[in-house]
Amino acid sequence: MADEKTPDEGAVEKAGRWLADLAEKVMVNGVGPITGSVTWAEDRLSRRQGTDYRAPDDEERRSPEDMKEDIDAVVARLIKESVAAAGTQGFVTGLGGLITAGVTIPANVAASFTVNMRMAGAIAHLRGWDIRDPHVRTVVMMLAIGMSAQNVLAAFGVKVGQKIGEQMIKKIPIAVLRTVNKKAGFFLLSKYGTKRAAITLAKGIPILGGIVGGAVDAGATAVIGRATDRALRGGTLQAEESK
Repeated sequence: MADEKTPDEGAVEKAGRWLADLAEKVMVNGVGPITGSVTWAEDRLSRRQGTDYRAPDDEERRSPEDMKEDIDAVVARLIKESVAAAGTQGFVTGLGGLITAGVTIPANVAASFTVNMRMAGAIAHLRGWDIRDPHVRTVVMMLAIGMSAQNVLAAFGVKVGQKIGEQMIKKIPIAVLRTVNKKAGFFLLSKYGTKRAAITLAKGIPILGGIVGGAVDAGATAVIGRATDRALRGGTLQAEESK
C-alpha cells in the first residue's frame, strides 16, 4: 500500500533534522508551557535536597555517584510526573502546534515524544551526561523515541556487548552524527510516519505500541523512563543484558 512504502531519502533527512531540533528545543530550552530538562531536573533535585542542594556550577556539588540515593528518588519522581503528563490528553494535544510543523507525524505521537524527550534529558542530566552537547542529545533522543540501547549502540557503530562513554561519543565527527540522526529519522518515519500509524501506531513496537487513536499510553512513558535510566547509568551507554 502507498502509505507503507519505505521513506525516501529526503523525508528521512527531514525527519532526522526535525527530531534533532525537537530534542534541542525540549531538553535545552523548553517548549510551550514546559521548561527544559536541566531546569526541571534541578528544580526537583533542589526540592529533594533542601539546604544541602548545590547547583551544577557550584564547586561543592557532589558527584552523581555521591548523590545516588537522592538522584534515584528524583528520577523516580520525574518518571511519575511524565507518566501523569502523558496520560493527560489536554496537556499533550496542547503542544501540537508547537512541535508538529514540517513532518508528517500524528500530533499526539509528536507530543508524546516531547514528554519523553524532556524526561529522558532530565534523567541523563542527573546521571551526569551533558545534554547541551549535540552528540549526547542524539543518544538521549533516540532512547526517547523508543529505540533500544542496543539499536542506539549499533547506530554509532558499536558492536553488541560493548559500551561507549560520553567522551568517546563527543569525539564522533559531526558528519557521522548526521548519519546517526538519519537513522533515527528512518526509524521515526518507518514506525510512525503513515496515516495508518495515527490509528494503530506500530503494534510490533512494544515501547510505543500503546499509543492508539490519539491517546497516549502513559505506561509507555514509564517504560522509556526506566529503560533510559538503565542505559545511561555509570557514564556509559550500555544495552541491557539478554533475559
